[in-house]
Amino acid sequence: MNGPAKPGRPDGREDNFSSLFQFLPIGAYRTAPDGRHLHANPELVRLNGFEDEAEHLANVKTSGAEWYVEPGRRQRFLAILHRDGQVRGFESEVRRRGTGERIWVSENAHIVHDAEGRFLYYEGTVEEITERVREREALRLSESRLQQLVSLIPGVVYRTAFPPDGPRRYTFISPGVKELYGIEPEAVLREGNALKARRHPDDAARIDAASEEAAAAAGPLNAETRIRLDDGREKWVQVLSAPAPPEDGTRVRVGLILDITARKQAELALLENSQLWKRALESSGDGVWDWHVQDGIEILSPKCRALYGYDKAELPDLPEALDVLTHPDDRPRMRADREAHFAGRTPSYVNEHRVLCKDGQWMWILSRGIVISRDATGAPLRMIGTHTDITADKQAEALRVERDRAAAADLAKSQFLSRVSHELRTPLNAILGFAQLLELEPGSGDKQLGWTRHVLASGRHLLALMDDILDISSVQTGHLAMALEAVPLKPALNEAWAMLAATAQAQQVALIDGLSGSDAAAVNADPRRLKQVLSNLLSNAVKYNRSGGWVRVTARRQGEQVALAVSDSGPGLTQAQQARLFRPFDRLGAERGPVAGTGLGLSLARQLAEAMGGSIEVTSLPGEGATFTVRLPAA
Repeated sequence: MNGPAKPGRPDGREDNFSSLFQFLPIGAYRTAPDGRHLHANPELVRLNGFEDEAEHLANVKTSGAEWYVEPGRRQRFLAILHRDGQVRGFESEVRRRGTGERIWVSENAHIVHDAEGRFLYYEGTVEEITERVREREALRLSESRLQQLVSLIPGVVYRTAFPPDGPRRYTFISPGVKELYGIEPEAVLREGNALKARRHPDDAARIDAASEEAAAAAGPLNAETRIRLDDGREKWVQVLSAPAPPEDGTRVRVGLILDITARKQAELALLENSQLWKRALESSGDGVWDWHVQDGIEILSPKCRALYGYDKAELPDLPEALDVLTHPDDRPRMRADREAHFAGRTPSYVNEHRVLCKDGQWMWILSRGIVISRDATGAPLRMIGTHTDITADKQAEALRVERDRAAAADLAKSQFLSRVSHELRTPLNAILGFAQLLELEPGSGDKQLGWTRHVLASGRHLLALMDDILDISSVQTGHLAMALEAVPLKPALNEAWAMLAATAQAQQVALIDGLSGSDAAAVNADPRRLKQVLSNLLSNAVKYNRSGGWVRVTARRQGEQVALAVSDSGPGLTQAQQARLFRPFDRLGAERGPVAGTGLGLSLARQLAEAMGGSIEVTSLPGEGATFTVRLPAA
């Protein structure tokens, strides 16, 4: 406007009012000193929810509702206007005059004077900033919540900027720095090296190198260092940081500093305990290993190397040194067991595998260990364990397996013989029956009668063999029934000898009865099985005797047992023969001689004696006969 402003017309319009007022994209108005609205542009009309300016001006004159939500806000606006002649950026919550809706606006205004300085009117602009205020409030709430979360994080959260042409500076530091470092956050924001100055001198170079390496690689930093506080105390802290997006060419990193003093003290105590533990284990003879997993070092004790015969130069302190010596077939399982413990699926590491010794032999070892420290992510840092030589145990286990297999095979053999014997008895009894009928058949010639008697003799021999096999099988399988009772020895001897009397007479072998007047009158045994034992012993004593020889039977009480001895005047036995004497079917070469037999009698006699709670033993010298002693519980 050029020249003094002219007074307004009664309708509030000025003749020289610029068209710019009409087309402003924000609300604009002109108001008289007494508060009457003289003019409102279309944008202000729309902002207040009216159709045109006339409706707007009429409503403002007639409405008694206050535009500002906050009481006294209009008085504040006018006070600033009269004091300064203008108002800038006056933000307020208001109500749309047409709808009553609450919105936020920003106002600017200034007073217009005439040439003599009289207050003509004031005019201004109104811009709706509801969305801006809401966004700003949301941002404020978000920052408040973030600040609350940061304050709950143990340690120090920080953000550091590294300008290319200046020293680094902290753009954010959480209040935890006061507790950890004893420094006010404001001091750290002012001085970029405030935290660095408190690093322990012995750690400073190492941490600087790690920081430079992380910065050069634009990668993360994870370092542990000591710090010294102003009061002289020392603490251990863990520094974690990572690169953030740069801002205006400035490199930025965000990070976290944690107090790990308690953990370090615990690790120190654990180290001391582990050293004691290692020494205790070494004193027990086990080899001890100490594996620093992430450093790739496995320290082997001298006894651990001595197990395999290597020295330190031949078996260095490296994890792969022993892995290479492990048997290829055992490596997958060993690694699987180790990884299971690393992952926390097992409370400890336990594995058996073979290791190649220096002398070329494979040694079975039991490897046991446990992780004693992990990093913040749970990855293992250190593991301690032992190696124990279990080769002897493994060999014993192999022998037990072979023994069990042999026992199973022997049992299967016994069961097979028992079944076969049962199956053979039926046709054999039929053969014997028909042979007996042929023997009784009148009119048979002497030649045919001889054949018949030969069939009967062979059949009876085979039947006796079947009976012996069945008895042995029954004893070995535990199916032999025993009825133990007090059995007088004298009658049992008489019955057994009566069955052999003819054979003894034919071979001119005499019985010397030493039971008369003995203090061992009876034993606790099964009557039938006792006679079977005596018959076998007496039969052998007669068959393998010399012509004109003798068989002596004696008995004596020995504590809770009775020793029944059967001696003969035969050729005697060598030590080698005595070692094979009780083996089934082993006749010690007699099968090539004239004496018939099966080789089962003595084996069966021993097993029957043992089944009755006793035993049989033999003493003999070549040329001096033999004595078989049966020991049974006294009755």
